Amino acid sequence: MSQLQGATIKNVRSSDGTAIYAEAVGNPRNPPVVLFHEVTFSSAVFDELMHDRRLADHLYLVRYDLRCHGRSGMAGGEDAHQSTRYADDFCAVLRAFGLQRPIVVAWGLGAATVADVCAVVTPNPIAALVFVAPLPFLGMEMPRLATERMLGVAQILRSTQDAVVAARAKTEFIHGVFAGSACRIPDAVKSSWLGQSIAQPPEVTRRVLSRQQDASKLLEAGRRGLPLMVLVGSQDALVNGAASIGELRRHYRNAETHVVEGGSHALFVDKKDEFVKLLLVFVGKLAVMTLMG
Repeated sequence: MSQLQGATIKNVRSSDGTAIYAEAVGNPRNPPVVLFHEVTFSSAVFDELMHDRRLADHLYLVRYDLRCHGRSGMAGGEDAHQSTRYADDFCAVLRAFGLQRPIVVAWGLGAATVADVCAVVTPNPIAALVFVAPLPFLGMEMPRLATERMLGVAQILRSTQDAVVAARAKTEFIHGVFAGSACRIPDAVKSSWLGQSIAQPPEVTRRVLSRQQDASKLLEAGRRGLPLMVLVGSQDALVNGAASIGELRRHYRNAETHVVEGGSHALFVDKKDEFVKLLLVFVGKLAVMTLMG
């Protein structure tokens, strides 16, 4: 996994002692944006975004490996996967980089970590959300938003501790991530992401996907006016974009949604230019709203 030239790199200690690997690029005086990656991968999936001058010139980008992913610590036991732990990791990263009220960009099941933060931290430390191909729920709501392909992979990974079986399921996961037009993404990228996924032990993946959480505060935040932008790809093989948009619009009164034509589950890669433009426009709108009070 690559380290960015000129990036600020920190190994942050969370409340239970777990090491959290984090990086930042850009000017700290710019609007802060924190990136949450999809499960089983690492924040290295955002390499191209962190290298993009359009973003680095206008934002302060911070990414970190969620606990038990990538370069962060592999905490064990059920207690390590309580919502409190994931929220504490987030707060530790905010303190380490001096961030206040960041915008959170969360991809896939990374959006479930936002639910952890909302459930635990008061007042809500997040200024706005950008959900990319989101699956913000780990519980009973997930089947309504995920495709059969995603549900099949998740079921295997929730139930197996066999490394070979898990590797096969993660390979299918990668195929789903890069379905449609994203099949043209270089094999080197796909291999790198698969390596990140397989590096996570099957038992850890099982715990990550099976943990319990309460999403009620996430939905309440939407009813209270937390700004949200939802981006889904028209060729996403893992998330039912229409269902995801519909569910979130029921609760978020200050929401905008975009279906990116031809976009895959990883639309920030195969439709990067469109993603960057949408993100910068959204951040600009938030700045105007803040100035207007």
